[in-house]
Amino acid sequence: MIRATGLLLLCASATHANTYCADLTARTTTEIALPDGTPGTCSTSLNLSGAQAINCRWPFDYRADAATAAFTALLNATTQCLNTDGVTDQGVNHPDSYDLRMFHTATAQISVSIKDKGALQQTYVFLRIAPKD
Repeated sequence: MIRATGLLLLCASATHANTYCADLTARTTTEIALPDGTPGTCSTSLNLSGAQAINCRWPFDYRADAATAAFTALLNATTQCLNTDGVTDQGVNHPDSYDLRMFHTATAQISVSIKDKGALQQTYVFLRIAPKD
């Protein structure tokens, strides 16, 4: 019974990861979930060129271990989906903790970040998928 439950969880996790990769590369949906299936709150925005970007966020309790785990899982899934190690660590000047990683593909710029919002007592994980201008 325990093996069956473990196998079921492993398959569910793999299914969510495959869905994440499809959503990441298709860039046609604003219903993106973390690799574990947690749905994000997503919206679109326009770049200066008029191209549409997708912006998703996941709120967590301030500096919760779950936020760091979600950021790491999203970063790892993005690296695997894009089949690249081409992530750049972006230095930022931010009063709270902030970590931003960017991926550049032939057609898009994808960023994964985690940001503490001290005044709100929340930590957010963000995903932004912007077409290249």
